[in-house]
Amino acid sequence: LRQAGVSQRMIDFAHSGTQAMIDAAAEVTPAFGRGEVIDVDGSPVELLLVKNPMGFRLSLASFAPEGCDTMICINDEYADGRDMSWLWDVDFTSLRGTGVAMVSGVRAWDMALRLEYDQVPVETVDTELETSVERFVKTNPGKPKHIYCTYTAMLKARAALGTIAHVADAGVGR
Repeated sequence: LRQAGVSQRMIDFAHSGTQAMIDAAAEVTPAFGRGEVIDVDGSPVELLLVKNPMGFRLSLASFAPEGCDTMICINDEYADGRDMSWLWDVDFTSLRGTGVAMVSGVRAWDMALRLEYDQVPVETVDTELETSVERFVKTNPGKPKHIYCTYTAMLKARAALGTIAHVADAGVGR
């Protein structure tokens, strides 16, 4: 009986037309840190969680770097996995033209080295994630920003952003 009700709602939704589906899709918001956009003084800052080579490659392919500042935050805490060798399986050449404004996190220097091998210019390397996130988002006001980060780096980045902008409380990262 319950499945029949669900099926009927699906049929009703399908018959409601394309615009209704588009409107419904527009209401979907990403989970925290997974494409979440935080407004910092008029600059959209998008957090992009990266956990493996394929996910990182897809994130890079999904968001053109032109017109945006880019930051990469890499930690190797337990929840991230200790082995960061997977970063060598990611093609970062799409960032050559714009470079990376900031690299941060526990493994910032490893990430900077990886980018150097793909001839991606890096402006700043700073292992202090919280302060580097604040500096990054305050640079070039009004310009959109992408922050690619591992899980624990994302939690710390959200916490840092929460000190300077409204960040929806997801019960983590503070």
